[in-house]
Amino acid sequence: MEPVTEGPENRGAAAQPHHQQRVESEPPPRSVLQLIALGVSMILALSAIASLLFTLWSYNRNAQAQVQLLALNSLQHDLDLALEHPDLATRGDDQPVDPRYGWFAAEAMNTAQILWMLVGQQADWQRSIDAIVRRNRSFLRSGAFVCDDFSPDFVGYLRKRVSALKCAELGNAQ
Repeated sequence: MEPVTEGPENRGAAAQPHHQQRVESEPPPRSVLQLIALGVSMILALSAIASLLFTLWSYNRNAQAQVQLLALNSLQHDLDLALEHPDLATRGDDQPVDPRYGWFAAEAMNTAQILWMLVGQQADWQRSIDAIVRRNRSFLRSGAFVCDDFSPDFVGYLRKRVSALKCAELGNAQ
């Protein structure tokens, strides 16, 4: 066996084997640049999450605004028809339902259904829907209202608002 010579590379190696093992098992100290890089990456990750949340919030707000705009356009169409046909818009409950008024009232019920489906859960819109239904009670009670042309849920809503609602009997015509 060759004797171990003490050179600069081997000096103190035998005296401190335990110290070398401990140094190898501990993680190396982090430099300032590594800490800065870690902090920057955490800030970027938080920024990405904040951007995603803001995007989702903006998308939801935009979707709600579009629904409100669609509801307003539908109501505006109903009001335009009422202005074009004031005699149909101001009919009394005692007047008969002729084909012309049937068309007008069916259009109004279409508008009411659209509003009910889009924004019917909002109190302000609920009043508008109820006003359309009230304005056309004679049509709904006449038996000219074709219930099958409307959503069953909406017809149920109408039944709560107009106790004597009468649906048209279509017979075998489908």
